[in-house]
Amino acid sequence: MDNETIENNKKDIEIFLENQNDVSLLAILKSDTETLANQEVLFNVFDGNNNILIRTISIKTDDDGKAELDLTGINNKMVEAIFYGNKDFNASKEKIIIKKKGKDEIEQENYELEKMEKLIAYEKQQKEFEKGHDNIAIELKHVSLSFKIGNDKIDNLKEYVIRTINRTKEKKRNFKATDDVSFKIYKGEKVGLIGYNGAGKSTLLKIISGVYTPDEGEVIINGNIAPLLSLGAGFDKNFSGRENIFLNGSILGYNEKFLRSKYDEIVEFSELGDFINFPVKNYSKGMLSKLGFSIATVVNPDILILDEVLGVGDVNFRKKSRERLQSLMESDTTVLFVSHSIGDIRTICQKAIWIEKGKIREIGESNEICDKYLAEAENASSDEIKKQKLK
Repeated sequence: MDNETIENNKKDIEIFLENQNDVSLLAILKSDTETLANQEVLFNVFDGNNNILIRTISIKTDDDGKAELDLTGINNKMVEAIFYGNKDFNASKEKIIIKKKGKDEIEQENYELEKMEKLIAYEKQQKEFEKGHDNIAIELKHVSLSFKIGNDKIDNLKEYVIRTINRTKEKKRNFKATDDVSFKIYKGEKVGLIGYNGAGKSTLLKIISGVYTPDEGEVIINGNIAPLLSLGAGFDKNFSGRENIFLNGSILGYNEKFLRSKYDEIVEFSELGDFINFPVKNYSKGMLSKLGFSIATVVNPDILILDEVLGVGDVNFRKKSRERLQSLMESDTTVLFVSHSIGDIRTICQKAIWIEKGKIREIGESNEICDKYLAEAENASSDEIKKQKLK
């Protein structure tokens, strides 16, 4: 048999190259019917820019026809894998550019993967929620609320009377704090409200908490609410801390018997010690916050309303308060949370509601909404942001 006949009888072989997470490069020798074991593969490493051969490495394939090249120190290089053939198989070669991902690229890929997983889980959860009608914790239907505001700076009765008689008093105008707002929050959901200052976030929380009554629309609440809007609001400054526990607790809906049973726990958590018997007018802002927080979170409410209250007290108390809130959030408690910390919204909340100029801009999975919000904030001019804050 002549050499030409031998060549024609050889089988073709292919080299498949697989980059194993920038750690190693697999060269796999394969024909249509089999893999080639114990065969020599040469790896030529070239400078990625100038195509200058740097080094050659010879590796034999294992039983699965795989030769593995360690990529340590090889980045931005071209690698050529060559099989020179034998009496049964033709030669083959393949090239690949090795460009390892940087730390930022890897973190971004991991984030995108995690984001996709959360989005899928969120959509699945929403479908489950929507199947039943008895699992709604909060529902707003076309809720609107306006305030009368004016720029007059009348600081005494005499000026008020004179300007009223002369009809020079500026007319007040209506400011629509919330405008036709509708959404549903299901039992056990953790929901964040985001938006610029003055968007209407805190107003919505006060409507849901019963502080404000809307001009239009309907608010449906299923369960008891613990609103942490302004810690210490409702305290009588002439009363002692002890007396305010019962006063503030009754405002939150706790009866006297319950408050007596929880009194020692509230005092211990607040870290006020003997100050509990002093009038709260002598308390610092931090002490008032500690007492207000301790009263509001003494039980697991059905619905927890939070308005920028994760920074109460000193460093030790902030750690302790976060742990208590975390335990509430891990339970079946429904959480509605306003914060300018997008990191907290991402960490705590499954759903986010973007409020803009008193209206719902968008509702969806928290990471997705936060990404859109941040992207728009980055692209907004300083004048546009200033206008939003003023409004």
